[in-house]
Amino acid sequence: MTRQAWRWFSNEVHSILKTLGQAVEISISMGRFLLKGRLSARHFFEQASFVGLDTLGIALVLVTFSAMVIALQVAQEMAKQGAGSYVGALVSISVLRELAPVMTAVAVISMAGSAFAAELSTMQITKQVEALRSLHVDPIRYLVLPRVMAGITMIPLMTVVTAVCGILAGMVVSEALAEIHPYVYLESVWRQTEYKDVFSTLVKSSVFGYIIVILSTSIGLHTTGGAREVGVATTRAVVWSFLAISVADYILTYLIYGST
Repeated sequence: MTRQAWRWFSNEVHSILKTLGQAVEISISMGRFLLKGRLSARHFFEQASFVGLDTLGIALVLVTFSAMVIALQVAQEMAKQGAGSYVGALVSISVLRELAPVMTAVAVISMAGSAFAAELSTMQITKQVEALRSLHVDPIRYLVLPRVMAGITMIPLMTVVTAVCGILAGMVVSEALAEIHPYVYLESVWRQTEYKDVFSTLVKSSVFGYIIVILSTSIGLHTTGGAREVGVATTRAVVWSFLAISVADYILTYLIYGST
């Protein structure tokens, strides 16, 4: 059993390191194409529509109800303690620093990341990627670059929308349960929220967007085997994306807030 556990652990570590190396190689290739201005505007807007519009509804539900849960748990108690004027700040900081970027990333992984991994792994197994190469079309420029740029640009925009909706949802719950006036709530948001919080939201969401798409597309493009491997690749892309954004969230939080 020890030997089997060690073999499994070694295989997983090797697979992770191999995928990271492939992601770095793809990133370098994308950088060359960007410097040459080889990004297709049509493909970019197609992927931006999929990542942004098709995923926004789920992200709104996740962030809005998460903010409502926070307001539900703290508004009444803080009002009893005479700290009702700080409820807005608490909800705002929670949403901007963590809930909005993380929950939006979760929605994108569930919808777009899994779809990218399944689509590209299917194309790889059915030799469509090889057909592109035979036509002198680089798969990274044609398949990966528009998706990565869509993730980097659209997820921050989605995060802004979900953050605003989450803060407003917290205001509604606070007024309904603790009779905290909307003016008091919004004034608390305005006074306590710092530019650093907005910066943190935008940076995290951009990094998350890059991580999700580069992992999903890298795993998809390097899938081998038969139809069963499509499901395996999709599952791996989703699980590894969740783990990667968790690690990245901690690192970014430490870099932005750790010294304060």
